[in-house]
Amino acid sequence: MISVGAVGYALLCGLYLLLTILLLTAWRGRRIGGYLIVACLVSGIWSGLLALQAGIAPIQPVVLFVVEVLRAGAWIAFLVRLLQEIGGSRAVRYGGHAVWLGVFAAGLLASIGFAGIGGQRGIASVFFPGGLAVALTGLVLIEQLYRNSPADTRWSLKWLVLGLGGLFAYDLFLYSQAVLFGAIDVTTWTARGYVNLLFVPLIAVAARRNPDWNLRIFVSRQVVFYSTTLTAVGLYLLLMSVGGYLLVRYGGSWGGLAQIVFLVGAGIVLFTLLFSSTLRARTKVFLSKHFFQNRYDYREEWLRLISTLSRFEDSSTRQVVIEAMAQIVDSPAGFLWMYDEDGRTYRLVAEHRSEDAVHDVAADDPVVSFIRRQGWIIDLAEYAREPDSYGDLDLPEWLTRLGPAWLIVPVMYGQRLLGFVLLYEAPGPPKLNYEDRDLLKTVGNHIAVHLAQEQSDRLLAEAKQFEAYNRLTAFLMHDLNNLIAQQSLIVENAEKHKRKPEFVDDAIDTIANSVKRMKKVMVQLKRGEADHTRKPTPLKFIVSAAVDRCSGERPVPSLTVNSDAEFATNVEEFTMVLSHLIRNAQQATPDTGHVTVDLDQADGHAFIKVTDDGAGMSPEFIRDRLFRPFDSTRGVEGMGIGAYQAREFARKLGGDIGVESAPGRGTTITMTLPL
Repeated sequence: MISVGAVGYALLCGLYLLLTILLLTAWRGRRIGGYLIVACLVSGIWSGLLALQAGIAPIQPVVLFVVEVLRAGAWIAFLVRLLQEIGGSRAVRYGGHAVWLGVFAAGLLASIGFAGIGGQRGIASVFFPGGLAVALTGLVLIEQLYRNSPADTRWSLKWLVLGLGGLFAYDLFLYSQAVLFGAIDVTTWTARGYVNLLFVPLIAVAARRNPDWNLRIFVSRQVVFYSTTLTAVGLYLLLMSVGGYLLVRYGGSWGGLAQIVFLVGAGIVLFTLLFSSTLRARTKVFLSKHFFQNRYDYREEWLRLISTLSRFEDSSTRQVVIEAMAQIVDSPAGFLWMYDEDGRTYRLVAEHRSEDAVHDVAADDPVVSFIRRQGWIIDLAEYAREPDSYGDLDLPEWLTRLGPAWLIVPVMYGQRLLGFVLLYEAPGPPKLNYEDRDLLKTVGNHIAVHLAQEQSDRLLAEAKQFEAYNRLTAFLMHDLNNLIAQQSLIVENAEKHKRKPEFVDDAIDTIANSVKRMKKVMVQLKRGEADHTRKPTPLKFIVSAAVDRCSGERPVPSLTVNSDAEFATNVEEFTMVLSHLIRNAQQATPDTGHVTVDLDQADGHAFIKVTDDGAGMSPEFIRDRLFRPFDSTRGVEGMGIGAYQAREFARKLGGDIGVESAPGRGTTITMTLPL
């Protein structure tokens, strides 16, 4: 029957040989990696011989001594090489080699000298104190390695320190007992194989965490997961068996019954854990994080992200934000929505390689509410498989109509949902792991900073433009006062000098100059009276006044009224806003075209539509330029604030302005006001 000790050493031999094979396949030729491979190979041979010695046939003491010293010497040589890499003391390095080589030579000489009177006695005289000296030397080298290593490398070395430190510490305990009592304790020797089993994984993790050793260990995630699962199940069953034994041993007359109930309950717990998808997922994430190389080269990913974002200039190039995320998961297309200043919608601000009809999303949309509450990435493929994973999320109709839609990635600025990106499904089976999610969320947070900065820059620029506009207004008001002063002077002197030809000529020149300057002032100001008082007024009177004001230009607008509603507003300001919308339509329409104005009401709202069959506008122009203040398509003839003022006027009254247009198909602008 094979002894317990033989099984332990055999398992240790298999584990060392497996690690050696992994290291050999991953070795890139650096010398320090070669030292580690040799140490693992020698340790595998050592444990294999000890397994044979414990289970099949005794080994000569000389052979046992040789493999013991060579195994310890191989690890000491590896530690000395590491010390050399970090510039450790030369005396310590040479001393480490001197100890194990001295013990090795002394043992061989002792076996030869005592050959005539019993080789075992000669080896024993060196074996125990020599093993103690070698173990102590290994611990000293480990202490020197950790003490002298740079602080930023200790994280990667700690597993090696724990693994080899435990190995030499156990040998120190084993040989100190042997020196004290003159013989090796059988139990300690038998347990040595099992104890060393615990240290091999630590050495493997150390090799994984030190890529500068040129060892890139790779094992299939599935193999590691299932082998880990089997190991955990085995340990669990072993513990349950021990528990059942103790119940039988100390449970008295109830022992057998308690054992059955205990084991059945333990089995139920085991199967519950094995079939728990949450536990399996968390185990896979833990193994992937701590035992495998990262899926991404984050240096390359970050450089690529920065290179992509370097093309980010203003809101017209926000598609680079989508591109930056799409390239991570090889998505072919996507959209970007951003929080609008009205506080009620997320506006579609950019699309990347897609012509699908996608609209703005309300701030209370289920998807927006879920992302704002959870901060999660929504994987629509996962949602289709496991909708319960997303709680009570119910996908809206606009999202279900997008067949290729795959991921919705939040763009979080602190705790604020600044926007979100929708990515289309990548070629191949769509599958996302924790690393993809972490990278996408990190990129989203980084992009949010750029978008927030772009918004801040735009608002600051607008504020400066308004400041400049206010200064311009002050200058123009000063000119108006000068004009009034000139006209007043003419009036005051008219009675005295009106019969003089020179006065009349001068007065006419002054008036002509004043008219010219006043026209220029009116063109630049483009505003009505400063009075902002509100009074209830029938909307049809305001709309009619605006149409009449614009009837002097072609095409002459036509009016249709289907509402008697009244509205509390500043009549002149409202009339000016509508006049601007009508004039815009006239300027975009040839003289032979048509401009119509319709006033309707329904569901507690009034609707004023200005429709033309002119040139029309592209979706990009409507989204990016139409309502941007000081962005005019008419050069010096306009200041570009009319559409912006019209929208802000409508929003101030609780309404809004909508635009429907297409190049070559005309435009319809609808002002919606709550009654």
